[in-house]
Amino acid sequence: MNVLLQERAKAPPPTTEKLKTALAWCWLFMPLLWMWPNTRSASEVVVSALLLMCALLSRITTRLVTVLLLVVGLCFLGYFFAVHSLPDEFFWQSILGSNAGEAVEYVQSYRATDAALLLAWALPALLAIRHLWRLPRPLQSKKIRVLAWVTLGIWAIWICVSFFKGYDVYKFFSRAGRIYPFMMVESWERYEKNAQLATLTTPATPPEAPPMVDMLVVVIGESASAHRWSLLGYEGNPTNAALAPWQSALVTFPLTTNGNNTGKTLPVIVAGRSLHPLPEQGVASYIDLAKAAGFQTKVFANQQAPGFANVALRLRSDLYRHLQDGKFDGALTPWLQESLQQYASNAQPQIVTLHTYGSHPRVARRYPESAALWSDPYDNSMHYTSQLLAEWIQALDQLQDRRVALLYVSDHGQDFPVCGGSYVHGITRSTYEVPFLLWANQTMRQQYPAWWQQWQQLGQHALDAQGVPRFNTLLPAQLMAQLTGHPYTLPSSQGLSTNGAYPPAETSALCSNWFPHVQQLHPAAVQ
Repeated sequence: MNVLLQERAKAPPPTTEKLKTALAWCWLFMPLLWMWPNTRSASEVVVSALLLMCALLSRITTRLVTVLLLVVGLCFLGYFFAVHSLPDEFFWQSILGSNAGEAVEYVQSYRATDAALLLAWALPALLAIRHLWRLPRPLQSKKIRVLAWVTLGIWAIWICVSFFKGYDVYKFFSRAGRIYPFMMVESWERYEKNAQLATLTTPATPPEAPPMVDMLVVVIGESASAHRWSLLGYEGNPTNAALAPWQSALVTFPLTTNGNNTGKTLPVIVAGRSLHPLPEQGVASYIDLAKAAGFQTKVFANQQAPGFANVALRLRSDLYRHLQDGKFDGALTPWLQESLQQYASNAQPQIVTLHTYGSHPRVARRYPESAALWSDPYDNSMHYTSQLLAEWIQALDQLQDRRVALLYVSDHGQDFPVCGGSYVHGITRSTYEVPFLLWANQTMRQQYPAWWQQWQQLGQHALDAQGVPRFNTLLPAQLMAQLTGHPYTLPSSQGLSTNGAYPPAETSALCSNWFPHVQQLHPAAVQ
């Protein structure tokens, strides 16, 4: 009897059991196919599963690797359904730059379909892990075990080659970047490298001309779409009514931003150039340009800035303050008023940056009850932002004998409910088009009439005949370089047609992937 049992144990497993094990193993690599269901993803799933099957040679490595694949898969899909992008260095910036409350808000803002798709992979993945853990020997077929040892040999050879070629960890994983899940390790290495490079500052050259402004306030918005600004043509609620009294002194138009999350977009606004990858010699931000021109630089923030932007805003400014979590953006006002009082007493030119929390998910929590005028929370948040901008402009306008300006631009927009779910990060057109606003006081407009006319003309030609923005978020940094006396490059409005209709109607036609258009309109747009 014992001999019979031993013979059965040595017998090859049934074909169905082999298929079940193969499917369980391959399922853990399926997030690639979940994100991009095409033949290339399918081939990468198969190749990755084959090259890592050596992990199944022992029960210990089986358990370690399967748990790791589950965690990585949840990270991949969780991030993808939030921002529709492969986890890259900006994934780590978002994760490490967010607090627990923000993480909960992201989860709560998930569309039901996205949550269902995430569970549709995760629950079978748990069953797959359970199956692999219960096997006394995951690879019971002799031929399969030989193949697994071959893959282990391939990895051993690759490690030796990398060692003799002097590859560091980044280069090792970048060469194997198409193998799932090594692209996550590669993205971490890029994040670490960027974090080191971010501290390198290219010394800003002295300005070529005297500064044009004495006090400049730079307001960086969050998750505000140009499609919901009534000043730009939105015919729903009057979201910018608070700015109406200042309209004659405003230039407003939409811009195309380079990404759909702060980690990608804010560095471009701060540096005025593509940062993918970060240059080895470092990058000068508008903070550095301002300091080289003799400005005192202050940053008051209602959220953490990721990566390079964090270093530029927090470490390079003369004064940095951060609000406690949960504060509305109006809490930035006393700090601005304090700066204006200090400026009035010592007259040193200043650039004050207000980094707002804007309309970040969940949007209904981004404004006080007094700003809840309508049933649409996103419109309420736009209204609240406009109230603050009007309040800050009013305070700046008191400096009547000084040259004063305010610039507002948002980092990115949001998907709209018409595309399913709520207001979330996405890949639709409303996500990639953000409002730009420039206000200058009477003293400045009178002293530089040609400059003001130049920006008015840009606003009059900011859209093509189809109503698509001609300009992108590299423009604000050029404006700041212009105002601080540094070299700048502005687009010409000569020969351009006047603006087409804007914004597009909020229908299902708005829900297509707009990123291919963004790549044509913005040199810093990277997948």
